[in-house]
Amino acid sequence: MIREHDVETRFCRLARRHGGHAYKWVSPGVTGVPDRILFLPDGRIYLVELKRPGGRLHDTQPAVHRQLERYGQHVYVVDDADRFFHDIVDRPT
Repeated sequence: MIREHDVETRFCRLARRHGGHAYKWVSPGVTGVPDRILFLPDGRIYLVELKRPGGRLHDTQPAVHRQLERYGQHVYVVDDADRFFHDIVDRPT
């Protein structure tokens, strides 16, 4: 069984492999912010909520994600780091 920690470890490793960094996002007093802000070369930035496979969002997270979407920032919910990098990051623009 893949644990959430394993997904996070793999995600950070892939971020470095792609020349970037996945900073942990902690916002005191605000619950529900995404886990990571992924910074990649060429100014690409992704807000990412990491979950173990089949994991669900906590009750506060969808509202925060909608608020960020209103600011024009998409939040990716990722339970497979390899698939995210293949489908989203490595996709030709």
